[in-house]
Amino acid sequence: MEFGKLQSLVELDIFDCLELGCLPYSIMHLSQLKTFRLSWYDKLENLLVEFEKLQSLVELYLFNCSQLGCLLDSIVHLSQLKTFDLSWCDKLENLPVEFEKLQSLVELDLSNCSQLGCLLDSIVHLSQLKTFDLSSCDKLENLLVEFEKLQSLVELDLSNCSQLGCLLDSIVHLSQLKTFRFSKCHKLENLPVEFRKFQSLVELYLSYCSELGCLPYSIVHFSQLKIFRFYDCHKLENLPMEVRKLQSLVELDLYDCFELGCLPDPIVDLSQLKNCPSAINWRMYQCSLGSFKIR
Repeated sequence: MEFGKLQSLVELDIFDCLELGCLPYSIMHLSQLKTFRLSWYDKLENLLVEFEKLQSLVELYLFNCSQLGCLLDSIVHLSQLKTFDLSWCDKLENLPVEFEKLQSLVELDLSNCSQLGCLLDSIVHLSQLKTFDLSSCDKLENLLVEFEKLQSLVELDLSNCSQLGCLLDSIVHLSQLKTFRFSKCHKLENLPVEFRKFQSLVELYLSYCSELGCLPYSIVHFSQLKIFRFYDCHKLENLPMEVRKLQSLVELDLYDCFELGCLPDPIVDLSQLKNCPSAINWRMYQCSLGSFKIR
């Protein structure tokens, strides 16, 4: 098929085409193409050499292209690209050297890229990036030293990065961050000292961090926090006594925190809580907890 003749084409979806061996070069002539999905394309090992000719491209999805081992350097010239999904690209080990040239990028999904061991330093120069998903990147051991330069970041997902043992203190300077997921990071023992600087945080997920022994007192200054989940943190022994200061909180989940010996008395003042399951023995807490629910 002469794809190049479809000059008005805006969206192209190639999904689960198991026998498709390679992409026709004529795709490069789709000058109006804005959304391109190549999902579940098991035979795709490389993108077309002149892929950068798709200059109108705004969204590119390469979800579960399990044989895709690398990206052409030329892909960084897609100057209009806002959304780039590379999730479940199991063989992807590196990003193009000049990845920072994707200056329009707003959303980047690298989740489940199990061979991705490190991030390029240049990635911190993606000044428009708002959503960054690195969940289940099993080989990722460290974040970039200047990660805080991603000042537009609103959502960051580091869940299930099993080799990630600590967070850089500088990460607290992500002043626009609203959603932070760090669940199932089993090597995490401590949170950054100045964690309180996450003043814009609305959702915080720390569940299944089995080595996390305590929460910093500064967490009580999260005035915008609405959802706080840290269930299955088996070494967590105490909550900050002034947790009542979290007056925006509507959901608090501390299910299966076996070492959590007691709830601080001020928690009964969190009358706005809508859903707050806990594995703490009901018989230990016969007091009136308002909307705080124990299961």
